[in-house]
Parts: sequence; C-alpha cells; structure tokens
Amino acid sequence: MNTEDLLILECLDDIYLTLEKSLKKIQHVKSIHRVQLENWAESIRNHRRILEEISLPARFIVEQLMSSQLVAGQVALETGQINQGFSSIRGIKVEQFGIIKIKLGELEVTWRDGDYSYYLYPDKVELRAMDEKSGVKLSFSIAFSRQVVEKYQDLLIMPNIAYIHPQLEKWLKKVE
Repeated sequence: MNTEDLLILECLDDIYLTLEKSLKKIQHVKSIHRVQLENWAESIRNHRRILEEISLPARFIVEQLMSSQLVAGQVALETGQINQGFSSIRGIKVEQFGIIKIKLGELEVTWRDGDYSYYLYPDKVELRAMDEKSGVKLSFSIAFSRQVVEKYQDLLIMPNIAYIHPQLEKWLKKVE
C-alpha cells in the first residue's frame, strides 16, 4: 500500500469514527436522518474495503467504474446468456471477503475477487472464473486513460492477471 492509500485510509477512519460517535448519540432517534448517517457509515466501510480487501486488478476495475460513474460514463455487460447494452452505473459496492457488486441499470452483477482472473483491454475487462466455467465482460464507454493505468504498475506482476493488452502493458512499463 502506498502513502496516498494510507492517507486516504486515515481520512476514511476519521470520518467513520465521527459518524459512529454521532450514531451513538442518536441511536434511539427514529428519523430518516439517522438512517442516512448509517448509510454513510456503510459507504465509508465500502471505500475501506476497496483499498484493503480486494486485489489490485479488482481495484483497478472498481476505480474505473467509480470514475465513469462520476462523469456519467456507461458500461455494457455480457455474461452467460445475458447481454446488456451500455447503461448507467447505479451502484458499486465491495462487501466483506472481496465480494464486488455493481448495479448497471436494473441489473446487478456480483463476483468474488479471489475466484476470478482478469483480462485487461483499453476499453473493457473480462473476468473469468478460475474454473473457466463462467465469465463476465464489462465494456466501458470511457476507456482507461494512460494517467490512470500508469498508477497501477504492479498489475504486471499480479498472479490473477491472465492477460494485459499490449497498449496497456506499454503504459504500465512507461514505454513511449
């Protein structure tokens, strides 16, 4: 974990501790505001898990989804018999034990990070189950940028990376 990640975790801890303290004060209050504070606390736990509980390739994908969501980017999905065209990213969540959930339109996709290998392309990713019996393809309306890719140089040595497109590999190696 790099120093930026540690700083982010420290800030998330500060926010979480403040929320927990506030929730204790209003634990008997029946109000939508208490519920909202509980939702914020869960969101903070979710962000911690992104940094602490999932592999670097999964984090790379989750952070691309988060960035796309902020700028109204869209994602298409293909898995098994289901094909969904480009739709809005309505939610991203990382639960305990590396379970990642993304909601695209009305469809929710879930996978456990440790059970998948990753194939990375400039504008899409493919997740394949270790047993090769299932897979998920996510296509992004906004491709990975060079600036983002260069921050993840350790992707080259991750055991759960099965393939990296030559363009991404070039950026990871910082080759001109």
